[in-house]
Amino acid sequence: MKASLQSVWIWDPVDANAVFHHPQDPPENDEAMAKECFLDGKIGARLNKLSKATLVDQKGSIAMVTREDGSSHEVPSTRMLPWYEGLLVLQELEAKSAGIPWFDDRCRSLLMQERRKRGKVNGALYVEKKLMNLSVTGKRFEDADGATFSYRRPEVKDTEILAESEDEAMPGRFRIADITGYMPPWEAWCHEHGGFYQDFYQVRWKDENGTAWGAVNFSKVENGAAEAGSTWEPDDCIPPSLDGMRLREKARWLKRKRDQEQKAEKDKELAESALKSKRPRVEGSSMTLDGGSPVEVEKPEAPPPKMSRYRRNGTPLIQDMFRLKRGHDFEPPQSNKDPDVRSGWPRRAEDYPPGYGCADPPGLCSATCDCMDDQRAQKSWETSKNWLEEPRRAADATMAIDMLSAQTRFVRRRGQVTKCCFFETSQTSHADQTHTNAAMNLCKVLEESVRSVLKDLPMFAIQENGDSVRIPACALMKPGEDYAPVQYQLAQTSTARKWLCLSEEDGKLSLIGKGPPSRPAPFRVEFVHPEGMTAVVDCMVTDTQQKSWLSASATIAARFMDVGHCPLLRNARVVLQEHVGKIFSFEKKVAKEIALGRWLDVVDLLIRMLRTTAMAHVVKSDAAARLK
Repeated sequence: MKASLQSVWIWDPVDANAVFHHPQDPPENDEAMAKECFLDGKIGARLNKLSKATLVDQKGSIAMVTREDGSSHEVPSTRMLPWYEGLLVLQELEAKSAGIPWFDDRCRSLLMQERRKRGKVNGALYVEKKLMNLSVTGKRFEDADGATFSYRRPEVKDTEILAESEDEAMPGRFRIADITGYMPPWEAWCHEHGGFYQDFYQVRWKDENGTAWGAVNFSKVENGAAEAGSTWEPDDCIPPSLDGMRLREKARWLKRKRDQEQKAEKDKELAESALKSKRPRVEGSSMTLDGGSPVEVEKPEAPPPKMSRYRRNGTPLIQDMFRLKRGHDFEPPQSNKDPDVRSGWPRRAEDYPPGYGCADPPGLCSATCDCMDDQRAQKSWETSKNWLEEPRRAADATMAIDMLSAQTRFVRRRGQVTKCCFFETSQTSHADQTHTNAAMNLCKVLEESVRSVLKDLPMFAIQENGDSVRIPACALMKPGEDYAPVQYQLAQTSTARKWLCLSEEDGKLSLIGKGPPSRPAPFRVEFVHPEGMTAVVDCMVTDTQQKSWLSASATIAARFMDVGHCPLLRNARVVLQEHVGKIFSFEKKVAKEIALGRWLDVVDLLIRMLRTTAMAHVVKSDAAARLK
């Protein structure tokens, strides 16, 4: 699937050199890992961390993401965490104040920024909207129907909670008496008795004989709960037959959270009202009755302006011609315009402004004249000009229309009933596509060459005087969207902003100071149109001395000269060869030594020419040339 660009979080190991261990996987049959987790405490935020990224594309279980440093790579989609869910993790870490090294001021600043934007980061709301019927589980979970799930199990069904059975459990096994609590995954991951990113449930146990362990205190074990005879268990340890209990405990947890929020709001209101009434002000003075400091009356914040979708007359907003997501409710003033053009039309010489008069002929309009009213129906004498009519020309025009109408294999005449006449071309039959396909295939070779060169930009090529290196936006966009962007910009989170300057108007590249501190140095260029960011391209500055564009020129020329694979029209080939000759010598059969900036300009022009000749008849066909 094609994913729109969106912010996500990626699970990474805290130690960059360590092997990644998924935060939702408790150690299984791995004694060394179990010792690290449960004895050394290397779980939760001490084992993994969250890193910001941008989701570019996702195909099945693999996602293409871009990191904050501008680098792009593929990761398993199971390592991604939704943006809002990651904020809940950061909020929980902030509340714990656990001294996690990677949870630094940047994380706190980001959290504050999101709170200002959203009002607050609400875990209860997220559980209600996203996790109520979805279990955050382990690597492999099999439900009652035999279906297997990995890390997330959607559509959890509210099964019937069966009465307690009197049957004894299998030897060495213990029975679940009840589930009495719930922790969402972000709380469990940060909890001292959790540590794994799964839904956790408080389980009350029975022994193999069915005797409740109410007198046993498990609070000192690694997953012990405060309630006697209970432990905290991850979702993948709870059988699917207890889905009814799962949903029941989530609902109870949600109700408790709602009650706590309402109580907190009420306490806050009571505290504010008590503060205001504690020190009353003297009328007409800013001093309090007890002679204390003036009481500052807080002005309520102005509510954000409401964004309307309709004009005052009920019709949709007029779309802005440039900022396409904005609309306007503009009504030009009508005070000086008479709604009835006939009654306001000057009919006497003195009705005209000084120095102006009517056209003569025909002269002033009479009292019954309606020639100025364009909204009335036209009269027959106004729609025909007999002194201009030529019977032969009219007959020829009619015959031409009839002959074209008869070509039903590729055109259809419309408007026989509505009288809104036009010709509609056939949508099923097409002309010879040989030239079109050849032009588009050659165009793809040029596009791939540009992308390849931009991923290996020699530092000396950017520093060269002469032809500036510009990012050819049109060559990097889809054929149907290759109009010039409004703005070129580096990715907001890219570190390249410290050493690279990108012209917003034309995409010109220039180095700041000595350039990147280390190489290769990746950076990402974003193309912005009135409707927003529409495309991106990943580039790389390197120390190579190789001129990769010269070998690309040879590849382009070889494809162009291969008439079998590139059967362009002869007239189109003549025009294109003139421009290909700017980067390749057809006499010497070698690429010309030109600067990178010049090469990009020529290839950009060739791409636009190929797209044009593929879609429009800008040169005569070979058949037409032979007839001439």
